[in-house]
Amino acid sequence: MSLLEQFFVISLLVQIAHSIEELSTGFHKKWYVFKMPFWVFLVFEIIFEGFWITVWLLQNFPNRTLLQAFFLALMFANGVQHIVWAGNVKRYVPGLITAPLHIIVFLVFYFRAIL
Repeated sequence: MSLLEQFFVISLLVQIAHSIEELSTGFHKKWYVFKMPFWVFLVFEIIFEGFWITVWLLQNFPNRTLLQAFFLALMFANGVQHIVWAGNVKRYVPGLITAPLHIIVFLVFYFRAIL
């Protein structure tokens, strides 16, 4: 397993925990972009996680390496976004507990990759 794939899997596991946190703390009602019914957010999460699990499981998935790298960057941005959002409202926002883990995973991957 390559370094990229190892960190992709770690980030995917963090994202699953992050989604559970968001689903259980009302992200769908509190997101600053738009509100949505719980079922819409749940379906989105199932499709989103399902896609990335498929990328991980299928070794011959088209552009797999590029997608794994994109996912790491996307989750880094997601982590930063949650911290900025919490800083703006000065309180807990859904997903804030697990969001910093995305940043840590990305930074550890980045510095291991360049060394």
